[in-house]
Amino acid sequence: MTIGRQVPFCLFTDPKYARVGMTEKEAKAQGIGYHLFKIPMAAVLRARSLMETRGFLKCMVERDSDRILGFAAFGVGAGEIMGCVQIAMLGRMPYTTLREAILAHPTIPEGLTALFSLAYLNRHCGITDKE
Repeated sequence: MTIGRQVPFCLFTDPKYARVGMTEKEAKAQGIGYHLFKIPMAAVLRARSLMETRGFLKCMVERDSDRILGFAAFGVGAGEIMGCVQIAMLGRMPYTTLREAILAHPTIPEGLTALFSLAYLNRHCGITDKE
């Protein structure tokens, strides 16, 4: 039974694609305001060291809270990094918990620091975001 539970999705292409949680379309249909944050995989140091910079990390954060609504990754290690975000979502941790975590360097999950630092700057410094 999956009612009320998150079902992750991974597509093992080259590069890989993974997502968990709501999509933008679902959030809009439910009238949920959100901020959308996206960085290129080239911003992930481990992806650069592997010379696998195709793709992106993308996250939706609820506008009125720090709750992660959905996450998608397209690139090297997409499924593994999605799993990190899914665990945070299951634990109802705000995105700031991942932003403030000290993650091993260089790893693909370390890219979450860059993604969620951008999220913080967007929310608190007025850099444009998408609804």
